Amino acid sequence: MNIHSNALAPGAPAPGWPDLTDVDLLRTLVETERRRRRLDAVMRAAVSEAERRGLAADTGYQDTVELLTDLLRISAHEARRRIESAAPQARSRSRKVWRVLAAAS
Repeated sequence: MNIHSNALAPGAPAPGWPDLTDVDLLRTLVETERRRRRLDAVMRAAVSEAERRGLAADTGYQDTVELLTDLLRISAHEARRRIESAAPQARSRSRKVWRVLAAAS
């Protein structure tokens, strides 16, 4: 968000949507998406850490799906989606890397 915009300034009264200028609405869209992405990354990290610690079992839940559905009041489907999203993804090596490795041997 541009520092001159007060569309989403913390503590400022939220103007009605019709009262926003086009520029402020565009800034609001961009800033909201930026914050959403940051929060999504934090949620993925927190879910991943809960899985790593076995937090569900330690707190009396059957599994992390049950923990998330109860704690966050989300559906089991959404809880599974978040757990899957938080799981570390295997990185495949590019063909270029394989060629470098093959040439080095």
